[in-house]
Amino acid sequence: MTDECRLSSRFNMCIILDLDRIVSSEKHADLLLICNEVVIVIEETRSMKSYDIEQVVQTLNDVKNNKKRYDIPIDPSKFIGIIHSSKKFDPIAVKYLSKKTGKGFIIDKAECCDILIKKIEQILYNRRINL
Repeated sequence: MTDECRLSSRFNMCIILDLDRIVSSEKHADLLLICNEVVIVIEETRSMKSYDIEQVVQTLNDVKNNKKRYDIPIDPSKFIGIIHSSKKFDPIAVKYLSKKTGKGFIIDKAECCDILIKKIEQILYNRRINL
């Protein structure tokens, strides 16, 4: 998976992992950002579907339960999943997304690289933004 939004240059204080290099057998998201006590899982997709949400949920659960697998040195205080889509979101998937949030983590969506970066900044720096 490529870092199409150039997150590695924007968030150089974070460790950014390509999950295709770590996880091979089960469903998983694309990128993992480890930023001190915050873990962010990102799924890159053209159009968000319920399948993408399930991949993020499964990856978040795996990261929470297998921190050593991902070289997470501390116990994170926040687990966040973001589905980054380059096209419109399927309304059914958006409704499904809201049902998955709150089970020990937060799942959100981002429509473009700018919004993805702003949402990550909001998470890391506790900024409130209006999107």
